[in-house]
Amino acid sequence: MALESNLDLEQSIHAMAISSHVEAAKLGPGRFPHIPYQYSSPYYLASMVSSYNNSATDLHHHQQDQDTDPDAPPRPVGIHSLKPSLLRYIFSFLSVQHYDYLNHRTHIIYNHLGPASLVCKSWNDIASPLLWQERTFHGWKAGDELNTFLQMTENADFSSTHEYGEFVKRIEIIDSHDVVDKKNGQFVINWITPDVVLALSEHCSKRLRDLTLVFATGRQISTEIEEGIIPWGALAESCRRLFILSLANYICPILPVGNEHPFHTFSTHTNPLTELVLKRCKSIPAETFRQLARTCGKALTKLVLLDSDEYLGTAEMIEFARNCPDLRHLHISWIESVTPKINDEVVLELSSNCQRLEYISLLDANEISDESFQTLAKLRYLRNLILPRAGTTQSGMAYRQESLIALAKSCKRLEQLHLVAPGATSSRFFEALLYCPHLQVLVIYELSKGLLIDQRFKTLGLAKYVDPESLESYKLVWHKKT
Repeated sequence: MALESNLDLEQSIHAMAISSHVEAAKLGPGRFPHIPYQYSSPYYLASMVSSYNNSATDLHHHQQDQDTDPDAPPRPVGIHSLKPSLLRYIFSFLSVQHYDYLNHRTHIIYNHLGPASLVCKSWNDIASPLLWQERTFHGWKAGDELNTFLQMTENADFSSTHEYGEFVKRIEIIDSHDVVDKKNGQFVINWITPDVVLALSEHCSKRLRDLTLVFATGRQISTEIEEGIIPWGALAESCRRLFILSLANYICPILPVGNEHPFHTFSTHTNPLTELVLKRCKSIPAETFRQLARTCGKALTKLVLLDSDEYLGTAEMIEFARNCPDLRHLHISWIESVTPKINDEVVLELSSNCQRLEYISLLDANEISDESFQTLAKLRYLRNLILPRAGTTQSGMAYRQESLIALAKSCKRLEQLHLVAPGATSSRFFEALLYCPHLQVLVIYELSKGLLIDQRFKTLGLAKYVDPESLESYKLVWHKKT
């Protein structure tokens, strides 16, 4: 689509240049000076073509004049002659990039298209879907902006030009900390209320595919009364195109698991999610985790469960591994007061069922022995492996050097590797890393002391793509030269 737009734009520019040359030649010097087109500036294109008398009526009369007078000079191409795809391409230069810190990716938003949408109806029809497809609410003015947004999406009096809620594809709401909660002594305000979520499910459900809600950490709406419960069930039933859900600091109400539990109802009726991100969320029942694994199934490609509590256990992780074979990104951790639940059984299920995994980060896993670690060599697409607490000498589960070598030789796409490797007693492991030409970050803990002064490192070729950054006791860190 982008290629076709570029070709159409180049053809229009070429036609404009030919028209300008022909008219300047026939009218003589000084009567119609030719202005060269600057391709790198879309604003110049819009200003130049709008400077001509380019209304649709004039173009129609000019076409009639050309039919009666074949010798009449060709008229420059006007703005109304450009296809909507070309105008959309021009408007794309008014976009800005917004970095999503919760999911670590960049989104493109079109907040500067407001003036362009007021030029004329045709521009409004093109600019409005771009302007409304991404809505982000955070900061001091987010409360007023959110209320205005909800009022426009409701469209109760039918006076608006469009049903703006139908354009929305992504919503991000971050609770602010600008109101004092006297009970807890914290600055907290709740913009994510049951009424707000219900309004989103009613008026923004047609195309909504990405929802990010960051709750305030100090206080949330009481879960003891029905009015204070987030209507997750209504959201799941209405938003049938929801594929990405990201929640942070959400405190799930402690209720019996079943139809009366709001978040469990969501896990049962939601559209299969492709990405599920839960950070610092508390009291989500274990059965809800298992139901999410069954509902998402093959659609799930990214699973992030950070700072989880005791409700997320080994059985829940195994359920995700068995039901989500297309999982590509896995990032799991628990709060400090909870014993990590990742063991050999979980790793064996992941390496057997999720063989397209590209990113694995198990920050708190310390019960992974060499028996399951050696099966990670099956993951041929693996790019990032982060196991900073597994395989330590203290745990008595140190990995054998043969397993480390097999991992390096099999996973040739590795870009980042964090391991505890007391079993690397010779330079053979580092020689095997030469099979990973894309390696950019290498962090090795508990490396054998004798290897730190091994002069053979200079002949391994590591200096071609890694550079020593720090050397503290038994820890080695390398990063790729830039």
